[in-house]
Formats: sequence, C-alpha cells, structure tokens
Amino acid sequence: MNVNDVVAEKIAAAARRAEANKRRRAALAANRQRGLALRHAAKLRRQASIRATDGTGDLRGAEDHAGVGQPPTTEFLQGTQSDDVDDIVIEVTEAEWHDAASKALARLGLTYTELEDQARRRDFASAQAQVLWVSIGGAINTDLLGPQEAATKENP
Repeated sequence: MNVNDVVAEKIAAAARRAEANKRRRAALAANRQRGLALRHAAKLRRQASIRATDGTGDLRGAEDHAGVGQPPTTEFLQGTQSDDVDDIVIEVTEAEWHDAASKALARLGLTYTELEDQARRRDFASAQAQVLWVSIGGAINTDLLGPQEAATKENP
C-alpha cells in the first residue's frame, strides 16, 4: 500500500462523513419543517374555532374563549377528528418544565451545559440532542435543573 492509496482512503472516508452529515442535517430540517407546519395548522384551526364561537372574527381577548389553563373537556374531544387529538395543548408549570428537561437530558446522558456547548459549536452528538436543543435551548433556568446539572456547575 503506497501513500497515494492511504490518501485516497482518507479522502473517501471524509467524503462519506460529509455525506452522512448532510443526510442527517436534511433529515433534521425536514422534521423541523414538519413540526412547524403541524404547529401552524393547529394555530389556524384554533383561531378559526375562536372566530366561530366568538362570531366577531376578532382575536383580541381570545384567551377568554380558549379555556387557557383548563384541561380539555370530553365535549371538545368528541368534536375533533382523530388526528386533531395530537394538537391539544397541555400547560405545565415552570417546575414541571424543568423536571421534564432534566429527564430528557439524563436520557441523552448530557448536562444542559454540554448541550449548550454543542449548540454553540453547531456539532450535536446526536439528532436527539439537536431536537432537544430546539425544544429547550435558551429557555432553561439552570438553577432549577436536577442535581446532575448542579454538580456540573460546581465542578466545571
């Protein structure tokens, strides 16, 4: 095996890695676009529902009609299509939000600081890490995270 063969193998390996990264980024972008489209469609359905119940078409004060903070009633669920059930919004407290974020970080074996560093470098360890960053990035109060994060803050 000569030097040219070694160089050719390294170039081929780099090309394979670049292609794999390109496919991964495309898959993440497609999933993000799908999520945004679903969220937008749910918002439009919710606004149409508010206009229909209000009769004015004016969205100001719509929270009075939206049942904010209330669990969905069975009447609401009976009037929805089977694919609309996924569009129900569940409100959580700040403590519940941080608890869920801590559990998601633990499942990935990361701390918030590590995830934040990956985001800063735009080099995520996995697609799940990038999805988690899109969900929680910048919205976390690290003082409310679990003991794993607190230990990392004390011993960087």
